[in-house]
Amino acid sequence: MNKFLIVSLLFFPVLMYSQSADFNKITESGNGIYFMYYDSSNSKSTIVEFEDFIVLIEAPVKDQGGNATDLKDHSSGGEKILRTLKDQFPGKPLKYFLHSHWHPHSISTINPFLKAGVKVVTTELNYSVIKKFTDTSGIKNYKENLIFITDSLKIKDDKNQIIAYRFTKKDFPNVPTEDYLFFYLPEQNLMHCACMYNKWEGDPVDGKEMLTGREEDLYKFLSMKGIKPEFLIRLSKEKKEVNDMQPISGLENVVSNGIKGSDIMKEFMAIELRSLDENPDAFLQDIIKRKIPSSIINSTVYSLLRKKELHKALSFARLQALLNPSDPNSWDTYGEVYYFLGETELAQYYEKQSKRVDPEYTSGGMEVWKKDLENHFKIWEEITK
Repeated sequence: MNKFLIVSLLFFPVLMYSQSADFNKITESGNGIYFMYYDSSNSKSTIVEFEDFIVLIEAPVKDQGGNATDLKDHSSGGEKILRTLKDQFPGKPLKYFLHSHWHPHSISTINPFLKAGVKVVTTELNYSVIKKFTDTSGIKNYKENLIFITDSLKIKDDKNQIIAYRFTKKDFPNVPTEDYLFFYLPEQNLMHCACMYNKWEGDPVDGKEMLTGREEDLYKFLSMKGIKPEFLIRLSKEKKEVNDMQPISGLENVVSNGIKGSDIMKEFMAIELRSLDENPDAFLQDIIKRKIPSSIINSTVYSLLRKKELHKALSFARLQALLNPSDPNSWDTYGEVYYFLGETELAQYYEKQSKRVDPEYTSGGMEVWKKDLENHFKIWEEITK
């Protein structure tokens, strides 16, 4: 058993710091690694302690992913982070703030860090979104605090080390943003991979654990770099792992023995439209029997839209709505396909249906569909070239 795991078991989660309204909760995981938790989010930050300073990875004050619509700086949350770190690490200033991508469950505050003189490590593509909620009136004063990674970056002293790696959707198609950062901690042999490790939590599909596309890309990245971490750090709070990290064995097992969601999608996309429409109940029965999640149906719909197979996309969207009618996203997807087909009256009807299911649902709707359709026109132009 290595020294990191021993320290983790000894200290996690017994050692806890201030939990008053003025501070976030911090737990020590051992060997210079800490986790910070939020009342407003199910995600967590990672803190890495160096000899004379500390580094913060992620600031998920607001727990939203790619469908976030209220992008803004939750500055009070950022100020609370700074108070917490100053209280718990006296004499060790926060020198760097790193984040994996632009979604709010990775970064939902930036202005307090820039104003405090913290170096913000990001990418130009991610910052092109983030800067929309940056304090533009003073941005010229912050430029020297922005570090844009093009390939990799190393932060190192005698106590600790972080290596940041940039990769893009071009090489890893399941990345949730156009580019993304992983953070490797060599001293502890940990990889901070955030939401790129979205381990399957549902029922087995065809009797096997589902291998997600992001897991495939994560494993591909580790293999390409020759990195063999002992644990993986995710954004979400771990419900079953006592040290709040995932052992690498879980990823290795699903890569070796799991069933690929991409293979199921290929199977679906090969089905003839006529067969699909003539006997939809048979397909529903098969989906239910095999315990195929509706998310795979949803992904199939959008893959078909990219290929401009609109009527087949509509058939699968209809199956998704029948399979999971309590999910507002099912009706939103259904409405979006009708929008792509030019059936705006039906599209509006299903947009309203998604709101009936969940009045708080804000991830889709006509404005989002309009932008999606504009992007798909560009995709379809490329296909025809």
